[in-house]
Amino acid sequence: MNNKIRQAVKYFGGKEESCMKLASGFQNEVYEYAYEGERRILRITPSSRRTIKQIQSEMDFIRSLDADGVNVSLPVASCFRNDIEQVDVGGESFFITSFLKASGQFVNVANEQEWNEKLFQNWGQTIGKMHAIAKKNDSDYKKYERPIWKPDVKAMNFLLSISKPLVISYEKMITEIQALSNESGTYGLIHNDFHQGNFFVQDNTLTIFDFDDCSFCWFAQDIAVSFYHAVWQGLSVRPEHVSFPQEFMKYFLEGYSKEHCMNKEILKQIPLFLKLREVFLFTLFHEVWDFDKLEKWQAYTLKDLRYRIEQGVPYTDVDFLSFV
Repeated sequence: MNNKIRQAVKYFGGKEESCMKLASGFQNEVYEYAYEGERRILRITPSSRRTIKQIQSEMDFIRSLDADGVNVSLPVASCFRNDIEQVDVGGESFFITSFLKASGQFVNVANEQEWNEKLFQNWGQTIGKMHAIAKKNDSDYKKYERPIWKPDVKAMNFLLSISKPLVISYEKMITEIQALSNESGTYGLIHNDFHQGNFFVQDNTLTIFDFDDCSFCWFAQDIAVSFYHAVWQGLSVRPEHVSFPQEFMKYFLEGYSKEHCMNKEILKQIPLFLKLREVFLFTLFHEVWDFDKLEKWQAYTLKDLRYRIEQGVPYTDVDFLSFV
């Protein structure tokens, strides 16, 4: 175990021998460890990625959701009663945070006892509740130091290095997003990466984690990310279930509408944020995949994403406005 992890575990009272690295986490190092008989999560964030104020705002946001009844993986204090500890290793600084491990487990998409309409309704209701809280606390949340959506210059330069049509398509998305209203009914502090890889399920109840990307953005972003990944994985498991995208959205919105008004503006924005997700994934996969060992599905995914972005092909033929 390296010195960075050793220090991090010590700050939060864990046992070194129980610490194991988790496969998830593209931007941070994430570990699971034991503390007095319970499992906890340890996250190590380079100071080049986040400021201490940004991370503290994330902790405060998570606690505010918990206080209003959303099931979240709560942060835990260090041995010195701090939410965040800093370690310096090899001339670099890292911020250490820890969380209770969420109840349950990842949903099994291949198991209809888990991947079903009740889950989709609860999924939508959870996001609806979070958006209702964001709307209610709009003035309070503005004091939070979290990123505000803006065009990704790094992504722009990367796309330009591949093809001009990619950049043209991305610039079109940016223009459309910048023209959107940021009124409180459609915009606020959101999770920003809400898919089935960032929640556990137990008895159809969701517990949300990984708020590292939480930021001020349009509510349609949370919905688009959920839809994108549910459809991608759902159709990968059951490609013959061609009506799944429509069915998922139906049940998802039934749940969402129990907590927050699903207005026409949000529905109109979803296709735009689905395209934005494609750009995000296309650039992310180029960063994290080993191009010397690409599997067939990875090569296909990159080719398909590039084609869809360049040609402006909609992610889905679902008519979101039909749900008004």
